[in-house]
Amino acid sequence: MNTISTVIGEINEVCSQINEMEYSYLVDLLRSKDRFFFSGEGRSGLIAKAVAMRLMHTGKTVFVIGETTTPAIETSDVLIVLSGSGKTSNTLHMLENTLKIGALAFLVTANKEKLKTYKGLFLHAATKDRVLGEPNTIQPLGNQFDQAAHIILDAAIIDSLNNNWSNEILKNKHYNLE
Repeated sequence: MNTISTVIGEINEVCSQINEMEYSYLVDLLRSKDRFFFSGEGRSGLIAKAVAMRLMHTGKTVFVIGETTTPAIETSDVLIVLSGSGKTSNTLHMLENTLKIGALAFLVTANKEKLKTYKGLFLHAATKDRVLGEPNTIQPLGNQFDQAAHIILDAAIIDSLNNNWSNEILKNKHYNLE
């Protein structure tokens, strides 16, 4: 039980340090845009898929990069990328191409330097690289980043709905062939 309490405390610490302007910008994007593309590598990619699924339940059109049915991104679209390090070559290539196309790129990262180049949300969380300045954690690799990203992005979706939702409304968009 002590480990669970420590992990919860660590995640609370990361979540309480997010920049309000960056978070509000994300909420506004989720409110105002209609088509979203999500990407991330490894566990961050799994979190991106989970968040994409929840956003789809709100009625937005959502795609996950790498799936065979993902269409071309267009200028009115948003790419949301999760990358703790902000250094993954596929991630950087995707962000650059998104900007060249004229679509909006939004990076969720623990690499503050990358937010000088891309719009995004900085999470003061540990990554697999354990770069100087990252917080201490009892958790392995990028767990702290991924867990905090999931909570923060889910919260941003909830905030984007302006209390104009119910479990029943979202459930109606849930997979129903089970």
